[in-house]
Amino acid sequence: MTKRPITAEDLCKFKFVGDPKVSPNKDKAAYVLTHVDQEKDGYYSYIYLTDLKGEGRQYTSHYSKDSLVKDTAPKWSPDGSTLAFRSNRSGKNQVWLLHTNGGEAVQLTDVKQGIGDFVWSPDGKQLALTITGELKLSSDKDDEKKEEKSDVKVITRLRYKGDGVGIYNDDRKHVYLLDIEAKSYTKITEGEHDFSQPRFTPDGKSLFYIGTKAEDKEWGYLPAIWKYDISSKEESLFYQGNGYLMSPSISPDGKWLAVAGHTRGERSQGNSNVLLFSLETAKLTNLTDSFDYTVGNLVGVDAKYDTAEFQLIWDSTSTNIFFSATVGGDCQLFKVDIDGKVSAALSPSVASVTSYDLVSDDQAVLVLATPLSTGDLVTQDLSNVENVVQLTDWNQELYNEVHLSTPENFNYKSTDGWEIEGWVMKPYGFEEGKKYPMILEIHGGPATAYGNGLHHEMQLMASKGYVVLYTNPRGSHGYGHEFVNAVIGDYGGMDYEDIMAGVDYALENYNYIDTDQLFVTGGSYGGYMTNVIVTRTERFKAAVTQRSICNWHSFYGTSDIGFFFTEWQHGHADLWDDVEKLLKISPLTYARDVKTPTLILHSEQDLRCPMEQAEQWYIALKRLGVETKLVRFPDENHDLSRSGKPKHRLERLQHLIGWFDDRLEA
Repeated sequence: MTKRPITAEDLCKFKFVGDPKVSPNKDKAAYVLTHVDQEKDGYYSYIYLTDLKGEGRQYTSHYSKDSLVKDTAPKWSPDGSTLAFRSNRSGKNQVWLLHTNGGEAVQLTDVKQGIGDFVWSPDGKQLALTITGELKLSSDKDDEKKEEKSDVKVITRLRYKGDGVGIYNDDRKHVYLLDIEAKSYTKITEGEHDFSQPRFTPDGKSLFYIGTKAEDKEWGYLPAIWKYDISSKEESLFYQGNGYLMSPSISPDGKWLAVAGHTRGERSQGNSNVLLFSLETAKLTNLTDSFDYTVGNLVGVDAKYDTAEFQLIWDSTSTNIFFSATVGGDCQLFKVDIDGKVSAALSPSVASVTSYDLVSDDQAVLVLATPLSTGDLVTQDLSNVENVVQLTDWNQELYNEVHLSTPENFNYKSTDGWEIEGWVMKPYGFEEGKKYPMILEIHGGPATAYGNGLHHEMQLMASKGYVVLYTNPRGSHGYGHEFVNAVIGDYGGMDYEDIMAGVDYALENYNYIDTDQLFVTGGSYGGYMTNVIVTRTERFKAAVTQRSICNWHSFYGTSDIGFFFTEWQHGHADLWDDVEKLLKISPLTYARDVKTPTLILHSEQDLRCPMEQAEQWYIALKRLGVETKLVRFPDENHDLSRSGKPKHRLERLQHLIGWFDDRLEA
C-alpha cells in the first residue's frame, strides 16, 4: 500500500515520550507521554510505566473538562514505594504522590503560587523544593480586607522581562525544605536573589543549590554554588562561578559534585563541559576540556515535547559520569571518568538522545529520536552501541500511514575551505528525471544545530513536492569550540558564505532541483539570515522570515536579552559608540535592495525578537513596494513553531507553505 503524504494536521496526532526515571529496584521506569489536544488548543500529559521489557500501562490519569492537565517530572522515592510527580490538576503546579501498590494520587503540596523544582531526601522523609515568592498556603486565611491591586507595572530591574514569562514581578525563587509527614515548610534561602536546583548529599545532612548574590548580577549573571548545613542551618559559599552552571549531581559516595557549565563568563556560546568539584576541597576540574563538543542536546526540531531537564548521572562506583553531547547532527550518550577520560559514544549515531536514565552501570534507558521518529523509549546496552531494544512505539500507527522523507547527509566546502554539514530531503512521489522546487531552511541560535530528529515542518514541505535543504553553518554547535564561536563579530559574513555555498553544492550535485524555483525561510537567527539573503541576492523566488531581527540597534533595548546579546555577538558593539557598526549588519539598512516577495511571520508576545522587528521590516518593505505580508500571532511567544497553541501552529504552516505554493511556476 502506498503511504499518503504527511499533512499539517498530522502534527496533532503525534504523541511525545520523555523524561524516563528508573525505579530504585531497577525493574521498571516511569516516563511522561504528552498529547496534543486540538479541541482545547493545547497539550496534556500523563505518567506511564514500563517494565523494561516493553509491557507498560498508564500510571496517572485525571480528566478536566475545562483545563489541560500536565503530569510531569516523575521522581521515585528512595525506597521505590512512592512516585512523586508535578501536576497542575488542582490549578497551580503541585507535588502529588502515588503509591506503587495502587490507589489514587494524593496532593502533597498546596502552595498558592505553585511549586518549581523538587527532589527527595535520601531517607524519603523530606523534599527540597523551590517556590517563587514568600510561602503562601491555600489553607492560610487572609482576614485583612483585600485592597484593589493596581495593574500598573513599575520596573526597577535591568533584566525585567523574559520570553515566555512576560514582565517579572519582585518575587524571587527560594529553596524550601518540606517535612512530608508534618507538611511543614522551612525556608532555606533569603534575600533578593533567585536559587534553584537543590540537591541533597547522600547522607542527607547538607543541601547544594545554585544562585547568585552578586550586586552586579543583572549586568553579568555569574551563578554560584551554595552549601547549606541542615542541622546547623548555616549557608556557605561553595564556589563562585565564572560562567554558566546547571544540573548539579553528587556522587553516591558523597565525595564529588559534578555540574554542567563553563568558566568563560556569561557571554559565551562555546562548549559547555562536565565540571567536577571535590566536596572536601572545592577544587575544580574540567573533565571534558579536551572533548571538543558541547554537553547537552542542541539539535533543534519542531516535533518534540520532552519535558525532562538535562542531567548528569553517576554510576554506582562514583567514578563515571554519564552525559549527553551534541556531535554534528547527533546527540549521543557519553561517559567520562573522574580523571577526564571520555568514552566513545554509547548510543547510536543518526539519532538524538533527548533524555535518559541508568538501569545499571551497563544499561541505560533513552528516549531516542531519529529523522523518522519523534522519539521512543529504548534500553541501550552500554557495552554494545548496536544493542538497542525498543520499549514503546506510540506513533507506529501514524508512521505506517504517512510517507516520511529520509534526509540524505552530505559535507561540502565553504568558500574559505571550512567543511560544513548539510542534508537534503527528496519530495513525496519523487521521480527520476523530474525537476523539483527547493526550500532552503536556516536554523535559529545561531548556537544550535539541525540534525537527526523528526522535523515535521520539513516533512510537510517534502510532502508538498519540495526538495528541502538545511545546513549547519559556522556558529552551529556540534563541530567544536572554534566553529561555534566563528560567527561572533561576523554575522552576515562567512555564515552567509557557508549557507550560500550549501545552495551551490546542492544545485551542482542533485540534478533534480529546479534552479529557477528556489525559496528560503528561517526563524530567529535563521529569520535574520533570511532577511540578509534577500538584501543581497534575487536567487530566491520568495522568502518567509520568522521571528526575525532586522535592526540590531533597536533590538538592544527591546529584546529580553538585547542589551548583553548584542554586545557579545557583535564583538563588544556598544549602543552609543558603534551605531554605524550595528546598522551595517542590520538588514533594515539595505531594505531598498530587496526585490524578493517576503512573508513575515511573528508572535505578538515574542520578547526575544520583539514584534517591533517585524513591524519595522514590514513597513520598510511595504513602503518600498516589495510584495509582502505581515502575519501576527496573538498570545504566542518566540517558541510558536515548537510549543505554541496547536491552532496557531497549523495556521503558521498554512501561511508558510501557501506563500511558496502561490509563487510556483507550473
